[in-house]
Amino acid sequence: MNRTRLGALIAATAIIAAACGNASTSTAPSASAPPAGESTAPTTEPTSDAGEIKTGGTLVVAIPSELSRTDPALVDDGGSIYVLQNVIETLVQLEQGSGSEIIPALAESWTVSDDGLTYTFKIREGVKFHDGTDLNAEAVKFNVDRWINIPQSYIDQGYTYYIDTVIGHGDAANIVNTAAPDATTFELTLAKPNSAFLVTLTLPVFGISSPAALDAGGASNPDFSQNVYATGGPPAAVGTGPFVFKEWVTGDHVTLDKNPDYWNAAAGGPYVDSVSVRFIGDSSATVNALQAGDIDIAQILAPNDVPAVQADTNLQYFDRGSACNVGVLSMNQTHKPFDNAMIRRAVGHAINRPAIRDAFFGETGVDPKNWAPPGTLYAVELDLPQYDPDMARQLIADSGVTDLSFDFWYPSDVSRPYMPDPKGEFEAMLTDLEAVGFEPNPMTAPWNPDYLTAESIGTYPMWIIGWNCDWLGIDNFLVTAFFGYQSGEPNKEYAYKNDAMNAAMEAALAAPDEATQEAEWLKAQNFIAEDMPSIPIVSAKTPSAGQNYVKGFVPGPTQFELFTNVWLDK
Repeated sequence: MNRTRLGALIAATAIIAAACGNASTSTAPSASAPPAGESTAPTTEPTSDAGEIKTGGTLVVAIPSELSRTDPALVDDGGSIYVLQNVIETLVQLEQGSGSEIIPALAESWTVSDDGLTYTFKIREGVKFHDGTDLNAEAVKFNVDRWINIPQSYIDQGYTYYIDTVIGHGDAANIVNTAAPDATTFELTLAKPNSAFLVTLTLPVFGISSPAALDAGGASNPDFSQNVYATGGPPAAVGTGPFVFKEWVTGDHVTLDKNPDYWNAAAGGPYVDSVSVRFIGDSSATVNALQAGDIDIAQILAPNDVPAVQADTNLQYFDRGSACNVGVLSMNQTHKPFDNAMIRRAVGHAINRPAIRDAFFGETGVDPKNWAPPGTLYAVELDLPQYDPDMARQLIADSGVTDLSFDFWYPSDVSRPYMPDPKGEFEAMLTDLEAVGFEPNPMTAPWNPDYLTAESIGTYPMWIIGWNCDWLGIDNFLVTAFFGYQSGEPNKEYAYKNDAMNAAMEAALAAPDEATQEAEWLKAQNFIAEDMPSIPIVSAKTPSAGQNYVKGFVPGPTQFELFTNVWLDK
Protein backbone atom coordinates (compact mmCIF):
# COMPACT_ATOMS: atom_id res chain seq x y z
CA MET A 1 0.00 0.00 0.00
CA ASN A 2 2.66 2.47 -1.03
CA ARG A 3 0.29 5.34 -1.70
CA THR A 4 -1.02 5.36 1.86
CA ARG A 5 2.34 6.53 3.20
CA LEU A 6 1.77 9.96 1.63
CA GLY A 7 -0.56 10.62 4.53
CA ALA A 8 -1.28 14.22 5.42
CA LEU A 9 0.29 15.55 2.20
CA ILE A 10 -2.52 14.13 0.08
CA ALA A 11 -5.17 15.37 2.48
CA ALA A 12 -3.66 18.84 2.65
CA THR A 13 -3.23 19.01 -1.12
CA ALA A 14 -6.88 18.11 -1.64
CA ILE A 15 -7.96 20.92 0.65
CA ILE A 16 -5.64 23.48 -0.91
CA ALA A 17 -6.94 22.59 -4.36
CA ALA A 18 -10.50 22.98 -3.17
CA ALA A 19 -9.65 26.37 -1.69
CA CYS A 20 -8.57 27.45 -5.15
CA GLY A 21 -12.02 26.63 -6.50
CA ASN A 22 -11.53 23.00 -7.56
CA ALA A 23 -14.45 21.25 -5.90
CA SER A 24 -14.76 17.50 -5.84
CA THR A 25 -17.72 16.36 -7.89
CA SER A 26 -17.23 12.61 -7.75
CA THR A 27 -20.26 10.50 -6.92
CA ALA A 28 -18.41 7.19 -6.63
CA PRO A 29 -14.84 5.92 -6.55
CA SER A 30 -13.03 6.09 -9.88
CA ALA A 31 -13.60 3.20 -12.25
CA SER A 32 -9.96 3.28 -13.32
CA ALA A 33 -7.60 0.56 -12.19
CA PRO A 34 -6.37 1.03 -8.60
CA PRO A 35 -2.70 1.76 -7.90
CA ALA A 36 -0.50 -1.21 -7.15
CA GLY A 37 -0.89 -2.52 -3.62
CA GLU A 38 -4.41 -1.20 -3.05
CA SER A 39 -7.72 -2.98 -3.31
CA THR A 40 -11.17 -2.06 -4.52
CA ALA A 41 -14.49 -3.67 -3.64
CA PRO A 42 -16.56 -5.48 -6.27
CA THR A 43 -19.34 -3.42 -7.90
CA THR A 44 -21.32 -6.33 -9.37
CA GLU A 45 -23.31 -9.02 -7.63
CA PRO A 46 -20.92 -11.89 -6.76
CA THR A 47 -21.31 -15.30 -8.35
CA SER A 48 -19.59 -18.65 -8.08
CA ASP A 49 -17.79 -20.31 -10.97
CA ALA A 50 -21.10 -21.97 -11.86
CA GLY A 51 -22.83 -18.60 -12.07
CA GLU A 52 -24.77 -19.05 -8.83
CA ILE A 53 -25.52 -15.75 -7.08
CA LYS A 54 -23.82 -15.67 -3.70
CA THR A 55 -25.90 -13.60 -1.29
CA GLY A 56 -27.38 -14.12 2.16
CA GLY A 57 -26.03 -15.68 5.32
CA THR A 58 -24.56 -14.20 8.47
CA LEU A 59 -21.03 -12.81 8.59
CA VAL A 60 -19.45 -13.48 12.00
CA VAL A 61 -16.70 -11.04 12.99
CA ALA A 62 -14.61 -11.11 16.17
CA ILE A 63 -13.34 -7.89 17.72
CA PRO A 64 -11.13 -7.78 20.82
CA SER A 65 -13.19 -5.46 23.01
CA GLU A 66 -16.71 -4.65 24.12
CA LEU A 67 -18.50 -1.63 22.66
CA SER A 68 -18.29 1.48 24.78
CA ARG A 69 -21.37 3.30 23.47
CA THR A 70 -23.72 3.24 20.46
CA ASP A 71 -23.53 6.94 19.61
CA PRO A 72 -20.49 7.40 17.34
CA ALA A 73 -19.98 10.98 18.57
CA LEU A 74 -19.32 9.62 22.06
CA VAL A 75 -16.80 6.87 21.30
CA ASP A 76 -13.03 6.84 20.98
CA ASP A 77 -12.27 3.12 20.94
CA GLY A 78 -11.48 1.00 17.90
CA GLY A 79 -14.07 -1.69 18.59
CA SER A 80 -17.03 0.69 18.71
CA ILE A 81 -15.84 2.56 15.63
CA TYR A 82 -15.29 -0.68 13.70
CA VAL A 83 -18.93 -1.64 14.20
CA LEU A 84 -20.62 1.76 13.88
CA GLN A 85 -18.86 2.75 10.64
CA ASN A 86 -20.99 0.10 8.93
CA VAL A 87 -24.18 1.72 10.25
CA ILE A 88 -23.69 5.49 10.31
CA GLU A 89 -22.03 7.33 7.43
CA THR A 90 -20.06 10.56 7.19
CA LEU A 91 -20.16 13.48 4.76
CA VAL A 92 -16.86 12.35 3.24
CA GLN A 93 -14.92 9.15 3.77
CA LEU A 94 -11.63 7.46 3.03
CA GLU A 95 -11.45 5.23 -0.01
CA GLN A 96 -11.45 1.62 1.18
CA GLY A 97 -7.91 0.29 1.31
CA SER A 98 -6.44 3.80 1.55
CA GLY A 99 -5.36 5.85 4.52
CA SER A 100 -5.51 9.22 2.79
CA GLU A 101 -7.73 9.39 -0.30
CA ILE A 102 -10.91 11.34 0.49
CA ILE A 103 -14.03 10.50 -1.53
CA PRO A 104 -17.67 11.67 -1.41
CA ALA A 105 -20.10 9.94 0.92
CA LEU A 106 -23.28 11.66 2.14
CA ALA A 107 -21.95 14.84 0.56
CA GLU A 108 -21.66 14.32 -3.19
CA SER A 109 -19.36 17.34 -3.58
CA TRP A 110 -17.81 20.19 -1.63
CA THR A 111 -15.99 23.49 -2.02
CA VAL A 112 -13.77 25.52 0.29
CA SER A 113 -13.57 29.32 0.33
CA ASP A 114 -10.38 31.10 -0.71
CA ASP A 115 -9.52 31.91 2.91
CA GLY A 116 -9.88 28.23 3.90
CA LEU A 117 -12.61 28.98 6.44
CA THR A 118 -15.97 28.14 4.85
CA TYR A 119 -16.83 24.63 3.66
CA THR A 120 -19.92 24.13 1.51
CA PHE A 121 -21.24 20.59 1.08
CA LYS A 122 -23.77 19.41 -1.51
CA ILE A 123 -25.89 16.82 0.32
CA ARG A 124 -27.18 13.81 -1.62
CA GLU A 125 -30.86 13.73 -2.45
CA GLY A 126 -33.13 10.73 -1.93
CA VAL A 127 -31.19 9.25 1.01
CA LYS A 128 -33.15 8.10 4.05
CA PHE A 129 -32.14 7.21 7.56
CA HIS A 130 -32.95 3.73 8.82
CA ASP A 131 -36.02 5.12 10.59
CA GLY A 132 -37.45 6.36 7.28
CA THR A 133 -36.75 10.06 7.85
CA ASP A 134 -34.95 12.11 5.22
CA LEU A 135 -31.30 12.99 5.08
CA ASN A 136 -31.02 16.69 4.21
CA ALA A 137 -28.94 19.73 5.06
CA GLU A 138 -30.99 20.45 8.19
CA ALA A 139 -30.25 16.94 9.47
CA VAL A 140 -26.54 17.52 8.95
CA LYS A 141 -26.74 20.89 10.68
CA PHE A 142 -28.58 19.28 13.60
CA ASN A 143 -25.71 16.82 14.09
CA VAL A 144 -22.90 19.39 13.83
CA ASP A 145 -24.68 21.80 16.19
CA ARG A 146 -25.11 18.97 18.66
CA TRP A 147 -21.37 18.20 18.59
CA ILE A 148 -20.55 21.83 19.33
CA ASN A 149 -23.08 22.01 22.18
CA ILE A 150 -22.64 18.54 23.66
CA PRO A 151 -23.63 18.48 27.37
CA GLN A 152 -20.84 19.48 29.73
CA SER A 153 -21.57 16.39 31.81
CA TYR A 154 -20.53 14.20 28.86
CA ILE A 155 -17.26 16.14 28.58
CA ASP A 156 -16.61 15.76 32.31
CA GLN A 157 -17.18 12.00 32.10
CA GLY A 158 -14.65 11.62 29.29
CA TYR A 159 -17.10 10.64 26.53
CA THR A 160 -16.18 13.34 23.99
CA TYR A 161 -12.50 12.80 23.15
CA TYR A 162 -12.78 13.43 19.41
CA ILE A 163 -15.16 16.36 19.80
CA ASP A 164 -12.78 17.88 22.36
CA THR A 165 -9.76 17.46 20.11
CA VAL A 166 -11.13 18.19 16.64
CA ILE A 167 -14.05 20.60 17.13
CA GLY A 168 -14.14 21.98 20.66
CA HIS A 169 -17.21 23.19 22.50
CA GLY A 170 -19.41 26.26 22.70
CA ASP A 171 -17.59 29.57 22.34
CA ALA A 172 -14.24 27.74 22.13
CA ALA A 173 -15.31 25.56 19.19
CA ASN A 174 -13.35 25.79 15.94
CA ILE A 175 -16.67 25.74 14.06
CA VAL A 176 -18.17 29.21 14.53
CA ASN A 177 -21.18 29.01 12.22
CA THR A 178 -23.40 26.43 10.52
CA ALA A 179 -26.13 27.00 7.95
CA ALA A 180 -28.55 25.04 5.77
CA PRO A 181 -29.75 27.57 3.17
CA ASP A 182 -31.64 24.85 1.31
CA ALA A 183 -32.33 21.12 1.57
CA THR A 184 -29.16 20.08 -0.24
CA THR A 185 -26.67 22.74 0.90
CA PHE A 186 -24.82 22.66 4.22
CA GLU A 187 -22.24 25.27 5.14
CA LEU A 188 -19.89 25.55 8.09
CA THR A 189 -17.33 28.21 8.94
CA LEU A 190 -14.14 27.67 10.94
CA ALA A 191 -12.57 30.11 13.37
CA LYS A 192 -9.18 29.53 11.72
CA PRO A 193 -7.89 27.49 8.77
CA ASN A 194 -7.05 23.85 9.42
CA SER A 195 -5.41 21.84 6.64
CA ALA A 196 -6.56 18.59 8.27
CA PHE A 197 -10.19 19.56 8.79
CA LEU A 198 -11.66 17.77 5.78
CA VAL A 199 -9.87 14.52 6.58
CA THR A 200 -11.12 14.70 10.18
CA LEU A 201 -14.66 14.64 8.81
CA THR A 202 -13.93 11.14 7.48
CA LEU A 203 -13.80 9.88 11.07
CA PRO A 204 -16.75 7.59 11.83
CA VAL A 205 -17.25 9.49 15.09
CA PHE A 206 -18.54 12.36 12.95
CA GLY A 207 -21.18 10.22 11.29
CA ILE A 208 -24.61 11.71 10.64
CA SER A 209 -27.35 10.24 12.82
CA SER A 210 -31.10 10.62 12.40
CA PRO A 211 -32.19 13.77 14.28
CA ALA A 212 -35.51 12.11 15.08
CA ALA A 213 -33.71 9.14 16.63
CA LEU A 214 -31.31 11.39 18.55
CA ASP A 215 -34.26 13.26 20.05
CA ALA A 216 -36.24 10.09 20.80
CA GLY A 217 -33.20 8.49 22.40
CA GLY A 218 -32.37 11.40 24.69
CA ALA A 219 -29.00 11.94 23.01
CA SER A 220 -28.62 15.46 24.45
CA ASN A 221 -29.98 14.71 27.92
CA PRO A 222 -27.40 16.00 30.44
CA ASP A 223 -28.18 12.93 32.56
CA PHE A 224 -26.30 10.29 30.58
CA SER A 225 -28.20 7.48 32.29
CA GLN A 226 -31.27 8.71 30.36
CA ASN A 227 -29.46 8.64 27.00
CA VAL A 228 -30.65 5.36 25.49
CA TYR A 229 -29.33 6.35 22.06
CA ALA A 230 -25.78 5.94 23.36
CA THR A 231 -26.44 2.89 25.52
CA GLY A 232 -28.01 0.42 23.14
CA GLY A 233 -31.48 1.88 22.60
CA PRO A 234 -33.98 1.65 21.26
CA PRO A 235 -33.39 3.79 19.36
CA ALA A 236 -29.63 3.58 18.93
CA ALA A 237 -27.17 4.09 16.07
CA VAL A 238 -29.72 5.16 13.45
CA GLY A 239 -27.84 6.13 10.31
CA THR A 240 -27.91 5.72 6.54
CA GLY A 241 -25.36 2.93 6.15
CA PRO A 242 -25.47 -0.51 4.53
CA PHE A 243 -26.39 -2.19 7.81
CA VAL A 244 -29.00 -1.43 10.46
CA PHE A 245 -28.24 -1.67 14.17
CA LYS A 246 -30.41 -4.41 15.70
CA GLU A 247 -29.12 -5.29 19.16
CA TRP A 248 -26.22 -5.09 21.58
CA VAL A 249 -26.00 -7.96 24.07
CA THR A 250 -23.51 -6.68 26.61
CA GLY A 251 -20.46 -8.89 26.95
CA ASP A 252 -21.40 -11.08 24.01
CA HIS A 253 -22.26 -9.60 20.61
CA VAL A 254 -23.76 -6.91 18.41
CA THR A 255 -26.13 -7.78 15.55
CA LEU A 256 -26.45 -5.69 12.39
CA ASP A 257 -29.08 -6.42 9.76
CA LYS A 258 -28.82 -5.75 6.04
CA ASN A 259 -30.31 -2.44 4.92
CA PRO A 260 -32.48 -3.51 1.94
CA ASP A 261 -32.97 0.12 0.91
CA TYR A 262 -29.33 1.16 0.97
CA TRP A 263 -28.95 4.28 -1.18
CA ASN A 264 -25.51 3.55 -2.69
CA ALA A 265 -26.34 1.20 -5.57
CA ALA A 266 -22.86 1.78 -7.02
CA ALA A 267 -21.37 -0.02 -4.01
CA GLY A 268 -22.90 -3.31 -5.16
CA GLY A 269 -23.95 -4.62 -1.75
CA PRO A 270 -24.76 -5.28 0.96
CA TYR A 271 -24.81 -9.01 0.23
CA VAL A 272 -24.98 -10.79 3.60
CA ASP A 273 -28.27 -10.77 5.50
CA SER A 274 -26.69 -9.87 8.81
CA VAL A 275 -23.43 -9.32 10.65
CA SER A 276 -22.82 -10.78 14.10
CA VAL A 277 -19.94 -9.05 15.87
CA ARG A 278 -18.60 -11.10 18.78
CA PHE A 279 -16.46 -9.74 21.60
CA ILE A 280 -13.42 -11.97 22.23
CA GLY A 281 -10.81 -10.26 24.40
CA ASP A 282 -8.36 -13.17 24.58
CA SER A 283 -6.11 -13.38 21.53
CA SER A 284 -5.65 -17.16 21.84
CA ALA A 285 -9.41 -17.64 21.97
CA THR A 286 -9.73 -15.52 18.83
CA VAL A 287 -7.36 -17.61 16.74
CA ASN A 288 -8.90 -20.83 18.13
CA ALA A 289 -12.37 -19.63 17.08
CA LEU A 290 -11.03 -18.75 13.63
CA GLN A 291 -9.39 -22.15 13.13
CA ALA A 292 -12.50 -23.94 14.41
CA GLY A 293 -14.68 -22.10 11.90
CA ASP A 294 -16.71 -20.34 14.61
CA ILE A 295 -15.94 -16.90 13.19
CA ASP A 296 -15.45 -15.68 9.63
CA ILE A 297 -13.16 -12.67 10.21
CA ALA A 298 -10.86 -11.77 13.10
CA GLN A 299 -10.42 -8.00 13.18
CA ILE A 300 -7.12 -8.34 15.04
CA LEU A 301 -4.69 -11.19 15.65
CA ALA A 302 -1.86 -11.34 18.14
CA PRO A 303 1.50 -11.07 16.32
CA ASN A 304 2.61 -14.44 17.68
CA ASP A 305 -0.42 -16.11 16.05
CA VAL A 306 0.37 -14.89 12.54
CA PRO A 307 2.61 -17.85 11.51
CA ALA A 308 -0.04 -20.39 12.49
CA VAL A 309 -2.72 -18.53 10.57
CA GLN A 310 -0.56 -18.17 7.48
CA ALA A 311 0.14 -21.91 7.56
CA ASP A 312 -3.55 -22.84 7.79
CA THR A 313 -4.83 -23.64 4.30
CA ASN A 314 -8.42 -22.89 5.33
CA LEU A 315 -7.60 -19.29 6.20
CA GLN A 316 -6.47 -16.14 4.42
CA TYR A 317 -4.21 -13.48 5.93
CA PHE A 318 -5.28 -9.87 5.38
CA ASP A 319 -2.35 -7.53 4.81
CA ARG A 320 -3.13 -4.00 5.98
CA GLY A 321 0.25 -2.67 4.87
CA SER A 322 2.82 -0.93 7.02
CA ALA A 323 2.30 -0.09 10.67
CA CYS A 324 -0.17 2.67 11.44
CA ASN A 325 -0.15 2.81 15.22
CA VAL A 326 2.03 3.60 18.23
CA GLY A 327 1.95 2.02 21.68
CA VAL A 328 3.16 4.22 24.54
CA LEU A 329 3.91 4.19 28.26
CA SER A 330 2.04 7.26 29.46
CA MET A 331 2.44 9.64 32.39
CA ASN A 332 0.13 12.38 33.65
CA GLN A 333 1.95 15.48 34.82
CA THR A 334 -0.59 16.39 37.50
CA HIS A 335 0.58 13.31 39.40
CA LYS A 336 3.90 13.12 41.21
CA PRO A 337 6.61 12.19 40.47
CA PHE A 338 5.79 12.76 36.78
CA ASP A 339 5.65 16.53 37.11
CA ASN A 340 9.46 16.25 37.05
CA ALA A 341 11.01 16.09 33.56
CA MET A 342 14.10 14.24 34.80
CA ILE A 343 11.90 11.51 36.26
CA ARG A 344 10.05 11.13 32.96
CA ARG A 345 13.35 10.81 31.11
CA ALA A 346 14.53 8.30 33.72
CA VAL A 347 11.47 6.19 32.92
CA GLY A 348 12.52 6.27 29.28
CA HIS A 349 15.96 4.89 30.12
CA ALA A 350 14.52 2.29 32.52
CA ILE A 351 12.29 0.52 29.98
CA ASN A 352 13.88 -2.18 27.83
CA ARG A 353 11.87 -1.36 24.72
CA PRO A 354 13.76 -3.72 22.35
CA ALA A 355 13.10 -6.67 24.67
CA ILE A 356 9.39 -5.85 24.83
CA ARG A 357 9.13 -5.60 21.06
CA ASP A 358 10.97 -8.90 20.57
CA ALA A 359 8.91 -10.75 23.17
CA PHE A 360 5.43 -9.55 22.26
CA PHE A 361 5.54 -8.36 18.64
CA GLY A 362 8.09 -10.47 16.80
CA GLU A 363 8.50 -9.44 13.19
CA THR A 364 5.42 -7.16 13.30
CA GLY A 365 6.96 -4.65 15.73
CA VAL A 366 9.37 -1.82 14.92
CA ASP A 367 11.05 0.96 16.89
CA PRO A 368 8.95 4.09 16.24
CA LYS A 369 11.67 6.62 17.21
CA ASN A 370 8.80 9.10 17.48
CA TRP A 371 5.19 9.39 18.58
CA ALA A 372 4.17 8.61 14.97
CA PRO A 373 4.93 5.46 12.95
CA PRO A 374 8.02 5.27 10.73
CA GLY A 375 7.39 6.76 7.31
CA THR A 376 4.75 9.26 8.45
CA LEU A 377 5.07 12.51 6.52
CA TYR A 378 7.02 15.16 8.51
CA ALA A 379 7.94 12.67 11.25
CA VAL A 380 11.67 12.67 12.05
CA GLU A 381 13.82 10.22 13.96
CA LEU A 382 14.13 11.72 17.42
CA ASP A 383 16.85 11.21 20.00
CA LEU A 384 14.73 9.29 22.48
CA PRO A 385 16.10 7.73 25.68
CA GLN A 386 17.64 4.31 25.06
CA TYR A 387 17.63 1.44 27.53
CA ASP A 388 20.25 2.37 30.14
CA PRO A 389 19.40 1.45 33.75
CA ASP A 390 22.46 3.24 35.12
CA MET A 391 21.45 6.46 33.41
CA ALA A 392 17.93 6.04 34.81
CA ARG A 393 19.32 5.73 38.35
CA GLN A 394 21.54 8.78 37.84
CA LEU A 395 18.62 10.90 36.60
CA ILE A 396 16.53 9.83 39.59
CA ALA A 397 19.34 10.88 41.93
CA ASP A 398 19.86 14.19 40.12
CA SER A 399 16.13 14.97 40.22
CA GLY A 400 16.09 15.13 44.02
CA VAL A 401 12.81 13.21 44.06
CA THR A 402 12.67 10.71 46.93
CA ASP A 403 9.08 9.50 46.80
CA LEU A 404 9.10 7.16 43.82
CA SER A 405 5.78 5.44 44.52
CA PHE A 406 2.80 5.69 42.16
CA ASP A 407 -0.09 3.67 40.76
CA PHE A 408 0.69 1.96 37.45
CA TRP A 409 -2.32 0.75 35.40
CA TYR A 410 -2.97 -1.74 32.63
CA PRO A 411 -6.26 -2.82 31.01
CA SER A 412 -7.96 -6.21 31.16
CA ASP A 413 -10.34 -7.85 28.67
CA VAL A 414 -8.70 -6.36 25.60
CA SER A 415 -6.07 -6.90 22.95
CA ARG A 416 -4.97 -4.09 20.66
CA PRO A 417 -2.45 -4.06 17.75
CA TYR A 418 -0.07 -1.89 19.79
CA MET A 419 -0.80 -3.91 22.95
CA PRO A 420 -1.57 -7.58 22.13
CA ASP A 421 -0.78 -8.79 25.66
CA PRO A 422 -1.40 -5.87 28.06
CA LYS A 423 -0.67 -7.82 31.23
CA GLY A 424 2.52 -9.37 29.85
CA GLU A 425 3.86 -6.04 28.64
CA PHE A 426 2.87 -4.40 31.92
CA GLU A 427 4.75 -7.02 33.94
CA ALA A 428 7.87 -6.52 31.83
CA MET A 429 7.74 -2.75 32.35
CA LEU A 430 7.01 -3.20 36.05
CA THR A 431 10.18 -5.26 36.44
CA ASP A 432 12.24 -2.67 34.57
CA LEU A 433 10.91 0.20 36.67
CA GLU A 434 11.52 -1.61 39.96
CA ALA A 435 15.06 -2.45 38.89
CA VAL A 436 16.09 1.22 38.89
CA GLY A 437 14.34 2.17 42.14
CA PHE A 438 10.80 3.12 41.17
CA GLU A 439 8.00 1.80 43.39
CA PRO A 440 5.00 1.21 41.09
CA ASN A 441 1.78 -0.12 42.57
CA PRO A 442 0.18 -2.58 40.09
CA MET A 443 -3.40 -1.70 39.15
CA THR A 444 -5.84 -2.92 36.51
CA ALA A 445 -9.34 -2.14 35.22
CA PRO A 446 -11.61 -3.42 32.44
CA TRP A 447 -10.87 -1.73 29.11
CA ASN A 448 -14.42 -0.58 28.44
CA PRO A 449 -15.61 1.68 29.91
CA ASP A 450 -13.57 1.95 33.11
CA TYR A 451 -10.00 2.10 31.83
CA LEU A 452 -10.62 4.26 28.78
CA THR A 453 -12.73 6.75 30.70
CA ALA A 454 -10.34 7.06 33.63
CA GLU A 455 -7.18 7.51 31.57
CA SER A 456 -8.82 10.05 29.25
CA ILE A 457 -9.68 12.41 32.12
CA GLY A 458 -6.29 12.17 33.84
CA THR A 459 -7.08 9.78 36.68
CA TYR A 460 -4.04 7.55 36.21
CA PRO A 461 -0.47 8.61 37.09
CA MET A 462 1.07 5.99 34.74
CA TRP A 463 -0.62 3.64 32.27
CA ILE A 464 -0.15 1.83 28.97
CA ILE A 465 -2.14 2.91 25.95
CA GLY A 466 -1.71 3.54 22.24
CA TRP A 467 -3.31 4.82 19.08
CA ASN A 468 -4.43 3.25 15.82
CA CYS A 469 -4.40 5.87 13.09
CA ASP A 470 -7.59 7.44 11.77
CA TRP A 471 -5.70 8.75 8.75
CA LEU A 472 -2.07 8.70 7.69
CA GLY A 473 -0.83 12.05 8.98
CA ILE A 474 1.44 13.21 11.79
CA ASP A 475 -1.35 15.46 13.09
CA ASN A 476 -3.49 12.40 13.82
CA PHE A 477 -0.85 11.27 16.32
CA LEU A 478 0.65 14.41 17.84
CA VAL A 479 -2.60 16.42 17.92
CA THR A 480 -5.59 14.08 17.84
CA ALA A 481 -4.13 11.15 19.74
CA PHE A 482 -1.75 12.55 22.30
CA PHE A 483 -0.85 16.16 22.97
CA GLY A 484 -3.19 18.58 21.19
CA TYR A 485 -4.77 21.21 23.40
CA GLN A 486 -8.53 21.05 23.90
CA SER A 487 -10.47 24.32 23.97
CA GLY A 488 -7.21 26.18 24.46
CA GLU A 489 -5.97 24.09 27.40
CA PRO A 490 -3.71 21.01 27.73
CA ASN A 491 -5.77 17.86 27.41
CA LYS A 492 -6.63 16.15 30.67
CA GLU A 493 -5.23 12.80 29.59
CA TYR A 494 -1.58 13.87 29.82
CA ALA A 495 -1.87 17.37 31.33
CA TYR A 496 1.18 18.17 29.19
CA LYS A 497 1.52 21.94 29.01
CA ASN A 498 3.92 23.45 26.48
CA ASP A 499 2.36 26.46 24.80
CA ALA A 500 5.18 26.76 22.28
CA MET A 501 4.67 23.13 21.24
CA ASN A 502 0.95 23.64 20.78
CA ALA A 503 1.50 26.89 18.88
CA ALA A 504 3.86 25.08 16.49
CA MET A 505 1.26 22.37 15.81
CA GLU A 506 -1.46 24.96 15.22
CA ALA A 507 0.84 26.88 12.86
CA ALA A 508 1.58 23.67 10.94
CA LEU A 509 -2.12 22.95 10.51
CA ALA A 510 -2.88 26.50 9.42
CA ALA A 511 0.03 26.79 6.97
CA PRO A 512 -0.86 26.61 3.25
CA ASP A 513 2.62 25.57 2.10
CA GLU A 514 4.61 22.40 2.72
CA ALA A 515 7.83 24.17 3.77
CA THR A 516 6.10 25.92 6.68
CA GLN A 517 4.24 22.78 7.65
CA GLU A 518 7.50 20.80 7.76
CA ALA A 519 9.30 23.47 9.79
CA GLU A 520 6.52 23.81 12.36
CA TRP A 521 6.06 20.06 12.76
CA LEU A 522 9.81 19.76 13.38
CA LYS A 523 9.60 22.39 16.12
CA ALA A 524 6.72 20.56 17.77
CA GLN A 525 8.49 17.20 17.68
CA ASN A 526 11.64 18.65 19.22
CA PHE A 527 9.65 20.20 22.07
CA ILE A 528 7.94 16.87 22.75
CA ALA A 529 11.20 14.93 22.68
CA GLU A 530 12.71 17.36 25.18
CA ASP A 531 9.75 17.09 27.56
CA MET A 532 9.11 13.31 27.25
CA PRO A 533 5.43 13.32 28.25
CA SER A 534 5.26 9.61 27.40
CA ILE A 535 7.53 6.84 26.12
CA PRO A 536 6.96 5.42 22.61
CA ILE A 537 7.32 1.64 22.89
CA VAL A 538 6.36 0.13 19.55
CA SER A 539 4.77 0.65 16.18
CA ALA A 540 3.25 -2.59 14.94
CA LYS A 541 1.54 -4.00 11.91
CA THR A 542 -2.10 -4.92 12.50
CA PRO A 543 -2.63 -8.58 11.59
CA SER A 544 -6.07 -9.79 10.52
CA ALA A 545 -7.41 -12.96 8.92
CA GLY A 546 -10.54 -14.69 7.69
CA GLN A 547 -11.91 -17.89 6.25
CA ASN A 548 -11.03 -18.62 2.62
CA TYR A 549 -14.71 -18.43 1.69
CA VAL A 550 -14.89 -14.75 2.75
CA LYS A 551 -14.85 -12.66 -0.43
CA GLY A 552 -14.86 -8.93 -1.13
CA PHE A 553 -13.22 -7.86 2.14
CA VAL A 554 -10.90 -4.86 1.62
CA PRO A 555 -8.32 -4.45 4.42
CA GLY A 556 -7.09 -0.95 5.16
CA PRO A 557 -4.33 0.63 7.26
CA THR A 558 -6.81 2.65 9.33
CA GLN A 559 -9.24 -0.29 9.69
CA PHE A 560 -11.93 1.62 7.83
CA GLU A 561 -13.29 -1.70 6.61
CA LEU A 562 -16.86 -1.90 5.42
CA PHE A 563 -18.85 -5.13 5.11
CA THR A 564 -20.91 -3.78 2.21
CA ASN A 565 -19.17 -5.88 -0.41
CA VAL A 566 -18.38 -8.94 1.70
CA TRP A 567 -20.01 -12.20 0.65
CA LEU A 568 -19.66 -15.81 1.74
CA ASP A 569 -18.72 -18.30 -0.97
CA LYS A 570 -19.87 -21.43 0.82
